[in-house]
Amino acid sequence: MARFGVVLITEDCSRAQWMDKCRRAEALGYDVIAVPDHLNLLSPFPSAMLAAEATEKAVIGTYVLNASLHRPAVLARDVATTDRLTGGRLEVGLGAGYVRAEFEAAGVPFGAADRLRALRDATGALAALGDARPPLLIGGHGDRVLRLAAERAEIVSFTGAPYRAEFGRTALVDADEMAERVAYVRSAAGVRAPRLELNVLSKGTVLTRDRRAGVAALRRYAPDLGTDRLLEVPTLFVGTAGQIAEQVLHHGERYGFSYFTVMESSMEAFGAVIERLR
Repeated sequence: MARFGVVLITEDCSRAQWMDKCRRAEALGYDVIAVPDHLNLLSPFPSAMLAAEATEKAVIGTYVLNASLHRPAVLARDVATTDRLTGGRLEVGLGAGYVRAEFEAAGVPFGAADRLRALRDATGALAALGDARPPLLIGGHGDRVLRLAAERAEIVSFTGAPYRAEFGRTALVDADEMAERVAYVRSAAGVRAPRLELNVLSKGTVLTRDRRAGVAALRRYAPDLGTDRLLEVPTLFVGTAGQIAEQVLHHGERYGFSYFTVMESSMEAFGAVIERLR
């Protein structure tokens, strides 16, 4: 059975507002409630703790911790503590980070090699926790991050959104490139491949009876893709709840995805899809 997660945004949240959002996510059927890690948001570990307090069964995730912002040994302590105090409900997600301004504000190098080294060091520190380590998710798109995920994580998350210099930001790849990324991970994982859980991060969900018109609202995520290719992008969901449920099943068959994560802006819309799939 597939799992479904939502990344909730903590900006400007009071205690009550944050707890209400977490409860609503659980009520809609989300299996995983995840907190992001950006300097303009509330700190991820206290937010994760309060999410666990507000809910009953949901896994509490981080999507994703910027490895460069956390000293490896301190990160391992914080992960172990949070997992223990949430009753073993933590799923720790790690990434290499992508917002240059945050690196500059934190006084840490932004170079690709530096970011990969920080991610590698973080996974090493977590591995030292042994059996006490919660499930590890690593998210990304490029070869080096996905290879590390294939070698060290239980869950590989495909963002499908590399940085594009011509746009000055990230942009979504098409269906064929996503398939190539999945194949790359399976090859890199070797004998581990059958044990990996494959996750995909969706950028947007639009409930509509007119898919071609609906996808126009999401074109900003992939401005170089025509409508037909945009409708096939596995990181966007467009259509009726029933049609999107069919998309989810199709993505499971084509890519092997069994874990789907949406952003908070899509929480209510995708909740109607979860209801169809339960």
